[in-house]
Amino acid sequence: MISAKIENTILKYNMLEAGNTVVVGVSGGADSMLLLTYLAENRKRYGITLIAANVEHGIRGEDSLRDTSFVKAQCERLGVELRLLAINAPEEAKAEGLGVEEYSRNRRYEFFSSLGADKIATAHNLSDNVETVLFRLARGTALRGMCGIPPVRDNIIRPLIDCTGEEIRAYCDEKGIEYVVDSTNSDNSYSRNYIRNVIIPDFVKLNPSFETAVSRFISSASEDEKYLSERASHLTYPLSVEALLKEDPAVAKRAIQGCASLYGVTLDETHLGEVYSLLGRNGRVQIKNTLFAVCDGFYLSFKRCDGEEKRFSFKDESLVVTKKDFNENGGAYKKEYSFICDASKLCGALSVRSRQEGDRISPSGRNCSKSLKKLMNEFKIPGEKRSRVPVVCDEKGIIGLYSYAVDERVKTDSNTEAYCLLKISVEEID
Repeated sequence: MISAKIENTILKYNMLEAGNTVVVGVSGGADSMLLLTYLAENRKRYGITLIAANVEHGIRGEDSLRDTSFVKAQCERLGVELRLLAINAPEEAKAEGLGVEEYSRNRRYEFFSSLGADKIATAHNLSDNVETVLFRLARGTALRGMCGIPPVRDNIIRPLIDCTGEEIRAYCDEKGIEYVVDSTNSDNSYSRNYIRNVIIPDFVKLNPSFETAVSRFISSASEDEKYLSERASHLTYPLSVEALLKEDPAVAKRAIQGCASLYGVTLDETHLGEVYSLLGRNGRVQIKNTLFAVCDGFYLSFKRCDGEEKRFSFKDESLVVTKKDFNENGGAYKKEYSFICDASKLCGALSVRSRQEGDRISPSGRNCSKSLKKLMNEFKIPGEKRSRVPVVCDEKGIIGLYSYAVDERVKTDSNTEAYCLLKISVEEID
């Protein structure tokens, strides 16, 4: 029974807690309609509040509008609150310089996050997971890529991740759960459709339980990846060459990848191998545009070797004060220091730099993730001044845009016991 499988997945990964508000992404397809129906019928048992969210992407014309109308009717029938967003993905993606699929995904999750729920439930299933693994394998990936779509990532949950697409459609038909079919699903010019409609059926001919077999592989790969990543987590930025060389390359390369992510980049296998080959010698490898991996024989770090950061230097002065001290002198502190966060939420040492391509932040109180480019647009910061606006980081990533925004991760609240105050001066380099 598929409902028992969904329940087991929810319990196994501790996806829901009583009192949660859950946003469920609903497109109208069989997967999302089963997820919506299951959660709606079991919301009292789980003790959750349910909100449905639908995005009309402006891609499929009347068919897309029809799907949204269908979702409205089904939410009314189930007594579920519905929130809607309409976008013109092709035009907006072009303006952002992104592919339509990537842009649409970013907007969906920004929309879901903006609704302020505790959990975001998406209808990704086992068949989607198999397609993802095969797609990544065809393009070239490492072990991490073979782990597929995680059942839980941050506050995103995927209760259908152990159910196949065939099981879902069969159950919907059996129980009379209505759904719509995307007319583009049969168009094999799309890579995922080709994998779904051509490649996977051929594998099923070899092994009728192919999707279940891949599921076991994903589980095994995920266990291995978790162990290796945990082994690498004690290697912090900047990376000690001596410490890296003591580790197996599988661990050292994960540490390098983790530090590269602080700069908003993911190293492909070629670049990762080139950076690893720097260990123990002086040299540098260009990663992207002005970003280089640099090794002095003792430490490996990532630096902007020309461009915006070459023109400006940042001098920062920080102070940590107690809650009592801040409450007594908050007015004076706020005049002198333009960045204030919760000291206990910081991860490692602070650093300051210019904005870099791909930088993102989750501004406190906004319930969404934004690119710094977009945030600077909102604040109407002139283009010629943007490289002068300090980006504040700790060893886990960006924690703020100086004078403008603090990241949700380190914001102060009623539980803050120690305040970190930061004052930064900017100097132009001749």
